[in-house]
Amino acid sequence: MSSRRTFFRGATLGLGGLYLAPFIRQLEAAGKGAAKPARVLFFVQGNGIYPRDIQPQGIEFPKNPSKLEDRPLDNHAMSMSMKPLVPWTNKMTIIHGLSGRIARGSHNSGFAALGCWPMSKKDYGETIDAAIARKLGGIYPHVGLGVSNKAMSITYNLTSAGKGKALPTLLNPIQAHKQFFAAGTKGEARKDFDVDTNLLDFMADDVKRMQARLNGSEKEKLERYLNAFESMSARQGKLGVMAKQIASAAPDIDPKTGRIMESKTAPTGVFERLEAQFDIAAGSMIAGLTNVATVSGGAGPDRIGLSCMASELGLKGDDGYIGAHAIGHGNFQKFAGISGPDCHAHIRRKCLEQLAKFIRRLEAVPEGDATMLDNTLIVYLSDSAEGHHPVCQEWPFILIGDLGGRLKLGNRYLRYPWYGNQGHRTIANLYLSLLHAVGERQNTFGIPDFGLGDLDQTGPLAEIMS
Repeated sequence: MSSRRTFFRGATLGLGGLYLAPFIRQLEAAGKGAAKPARVLFFVQGNGIYPRDIQPQGIEFPKNPSKLEDRPLDNHAMSMSMKPLVPWTNKMTIIHGLSGRIARGSHNSGFAALGCWPMSKKDYGETIDAAIARKLGGIYPHVGLGVSNKAMSITYNLTSAGKGKALPTLLNPIQAHKQFFAAGTKGEARKDFDVDTNLLDFMADDVKRMQARLNGSEKEKLERYLNAFESMSARQGKLGVMAKQIASAAPDIDPKTGRIMESKTAPTGVFERLEAQFDIAAGSMIAGLTNVATVSGGAGPDRIGLSCMASELGLKGDDGYIGAHAIGHGNFQKFAGISGPDCHAHIRRKCLEQLAKFIRRLEAVPEGDATMLDNTLIVYLSDSAEGHHPVCQEWPFILIGDLGGRLKLGNRYLRYPWYGNQGHRTIANLYLSLLHAVGERQNTFGIPDFGLGDLDQTGPLAEIMS
């Protein structure tokens, strides 16, 4: 951070808005000959992604395919729910045919969706987003944000740094905004930030004084507390130095409603909260606070998705019940005149509209001879695999970006051989691909699916490795 601190003291670039933070990173990278930045956003939606609902037009959806299919996307129209992502078709990769039966659960797989272990084990090990965050680092190695139909401000639903080490998902965008952007504010919020910083310094000093009076195991235990306080204090100090770039990247959130201030429409609820959370995720990356974020759309403990999403879209069933659970069971029931699967498509489209705003914001920020989006990978999936009651023999993924060329992605439709056939691959193989791309070259991830017998479940997906 010394070069950045010197830069802020000595330079007056006059660059405003979102362009200050990436410009500084470019200067630092150029001086060190550093590799391109790498960032990953995971968007995990509840209640399943029906494979046929995201199938490009003109590409057949075969039953029990036995061969790998690899073809371009650009000559195929997208389904209704995928329309918001059409501008990035050349950066898009749709992957079908990966299985994740080891994580199978009812209505959702929770931590297992990103961890590849049985759902019943909850936060059993390290999930893929936490593993990438550990490798890429950051002032906040991982940022977890989301929306829920439950009256909670925080939950533990998707991300785990290890056994018994679940990481939080912040559900209130107002609180999330204060946590990540307080250093870039003025007035009372900045005063609170400075008080917290001073308090951490005082606490670290107290621990050091106490440590000098102890011996043996008690001293070792106290060392852990000291390390924790010093780590938090160091993070506060880094945030203080970065105040200008944090302020330039911070979204304007209405403190009363959680609504993005530039929006001229009245607050509408869950989708506007989701938009705010995506804006906070984008701001956190642009400000250099984090390289890995996970956004949850009703995933994990909500179990059956977001009833409030269905309600906002007016998807009321014949029995008068409004909710994602009823829609999931409503293949033959009409909701506002459309079928259950079509309701899923409308909900997905609304969610992807919010994701598209995140993409546009990163695309608008220059980075080197490209943009921030060019050095970012977006991973879209559901924690409920392919349906409301998933079998998990098919776990659809939509990827946007290629991590600055670290992966061979973009303008591709990939379908792997069906479960049990030679050449079949699992979601763990996809996650291993992401780890290899960021320099973590392990050969296994999570727990293998013993139902696949002797089929190879190790290593990354060779087809997408650069």
